[in-house]
This record gives sequence, structure tokens and C-alpha cells, in this order.
Amino acid sequence: MLAYLLMLGSALAYPQVTIKPDILIDVFGTPPPTMKTPGLEDIVVKPTDSTSTFVDSNGESCKCVPYYLCDTDLNGVNIYNESVTGAFKLDIRFGQDECQESVEQCCKNPKEPQPPPEPTQKNLKGCGYRNRKGIDFTITGGFGSEAQFGEFPWVVAVLDAATGSYAGVGVLLHPQVVMTGAHIASKFAPGAVKIRAGEWDTQTNKERLPAQERIVQDMYIHPEFHPKSLRNDVALLRLKEPLELADHINVICLPEQDENFETSKDCVANGWGKNSFGLKGRYAVILKRVEVNMVPHDTCASIMQTTRLGRNFRLHDSFVCAGGEEGKDTCQGDGGAPLACPIGNDRYKLTGLVAWGIGCGEKGVPAVYVNVAMFRNLIDAKMAEWGFNTVGNTV
Repeated sequence: MLAYLLMLGSALAYPQVTIKPDILIDVFGTPPPTMKTPGLEDIVVKPTDSTSTFVDSNGESCKCVPYYLCDTDLNGVNIYNESVTGAFKLDIRFGQDECQESVEQCCKNPKEPQPPPEPTQKNLKGCGYRNRKGIDFTITGGFGSEAQFGEFPWVVAVLDAATGSYAGVGVLLHPQVVMTGAHIASKFAPGAVKIRAGEWDTQTNKERLPAQERIVQDMYIHPEFHPKSLRNDVALLRLKEPLELADHINVICLPEQDENFETSKDCVANGWGKNSFGLKGRYAVILKRVEVNMVPHDTCASIMQTTRLGRNFRLHDSFVCAGGEEGKDTCQGDGGAPLACPIGNDRYKLTGLVAWGIGCGEKGVPAVYVNVAMFRNLIDAKMAEWGFNTVGNTV
């Protein structure tokens, strides 16, 4: 039932194949509707009223506070008591419990409200390390597809700077550089888009480690990006100010030029996109994850020819494929989201960016991603032009 966000596009390659507009909409989706279908609304979790008192299952009164203000016995603690962090298991029920926000505990003896402590920068790991058990706490409940808080430090949200609305997903290459799909970045001018790193639950800001936002000062879109076929769907975003790297915000490792991942398994993609395609799908509240195996390019090309794309379809070299297991896929809304493959020791290399697909999670049909390894030399060259390097992304 896990499906992720793919955004528009098609992979028509060398001989161009004409596809009727209604087929394009059927294959790649339309923007989210402004009117919602009754009973299928996106989940909205309202902040818990801090003055409210509840009665827990043992008949004791409690108040909802951020998890780090309450110990495992549900007694209030001083905000600077670091011994409490890492001890939590939070049950996510999306508003069905008295504490509606995912990072709250109902505390029996809460302390007076205090501002969150300043995060301390520890000895950061190198690129691409996954925090498999999360940071500070682990979650239970939910739909089973949610990522842990801080599990994938390289994932960032791409937002409209004026409205704050969700535009897609990106991946952190450098404290001042984000990579995303050209089909996402090309909708904006520099300064009109921003990124949010360290995001997890989109409807709370009560995590101990806060998200960080930065305006995009400059952007590079591949000069041979083809907006109809999504060939060369690559964009680099230069941030106005660097991010402060932390446990929950860090860079991904980059592949070597033309590195081959066709036999890689248990690769992971992330995003806040829909759980199924079309009107019935709902956008995620909490960052999700989907684990998929890579599919060889020739195999993927043959499969695509059996779909509505037809036998004349050719899969361009700037794409790679992954997935094909029913119900496990990226989906509408995850444009630009990273696909990363494991290289051992819970470490990952960037392999793809969500580009397009045929529906979401259809049995036997892989999703199509940007072939990041094809563009490693280009990434190095552009970042060098900006005065940055990719030494920290190399294993």
C-alpha cells in the first residue's frame, strides 16, 4: 500500500513518439484538485491546546508537551536534561489520541513551558549515513510506511517561497547545494523557491532538532532538459546561505561517473507524496519511505513497451528504473525525490531522482528515475564553478 510521489513527465527517447494529451494525463497525473472528495481529505492534525488537561488510561490527568519535556514515566523534566532523549517510543495515531501532534507526550507532571534548547553540533558522520532507528525517539502506529525522525538526513522539501506550498523534493549534496528534478525547478525563478531541510512531520515544529529553511539564490537546469520527455531531468539549487549540518541534516554520497546500480537491492526513496494515484490518493503528513530493488535498463525498457506507451517507446539513457512490486512505488507528488542505494554499514549513495511512472505501484511496472551517475562530472563541474566541491560526497 506504499506508493510514493512521482510527478509528471514521460520517458520518450530517441525516436519521438507522439502521445495524445488525454493519455499523458492518464499516465502522469494532473495537479491536485482544489475540491476534495468527501472522506478522502488529506490528513490535517491541529496543534493540541496547551491548556487542555486529559485523563489517561490509568485515570490520571496529564497535559500534552513535546516529548523531550517528559520522561518515560510521563513525569516532566528540565529541557536541558539530555538523559531523557533517545528513550521514547511515540505512537502515531493521527489525531485519534488526546495528544494530536506526533511528537507530544501526555505528561502527568509537566514543567512550565520553555523554549527548545539550542541543538548542539556533534561529531558528524560522513555522507550518506542513515539513522535507521531515528533520532531521540522511534515511532509506532501510523500506516507502517513512515520514516523515523532524522532517518534520512539528506532529504529536503522544495517549497514555493511566497506561499510555502509544497512543490517537490530534493536531496542535499552540500550545505549550500540541493539537487532536484529540472521539472520541479523550472517552474520557479531564483528567489521564488526555498528548501526546508530536517523536515519530517509537516504539521508540527515541536521536534527537539528544528528544520532549517533557505532561499534558493541561483539554479542550474540541465541545458538539454526536455520538459515533455523529461530527458536530462537534472537541476542544482544554490542556497543563499549554507545549512548548519546536524544529526538530522546531512549530505548524501554521490556515485562515480556512470556507476552501475542495476543489481542493487533495498534501495530507498522518500517523499511526502500521495499513497495512491489520482483523486483517491492522500498526501503524507510524515516523511515516508519505500524500499525497492533496481531493474536493469533493458528489462525496464521492454516492460514499458508492454504498457500504454507502446512498442515504439525507447527508454532514454538518462533514466534508471526501480520497483515493480505491487503497492511499493513512488507516486504523484514526489518529483525530484532521491532514490539511494545501500553500500554497506547503513550508508547510501544517490542513485536516482523521482521522474515519472505508469500509475503508482502497478504490479510488474517499475518507476522511472533520473540516472544520477550519468551526471556526476557535470555536478562536479557546476559546483566547482560555484566555489564548492564534492569531496564530502565521495566514498
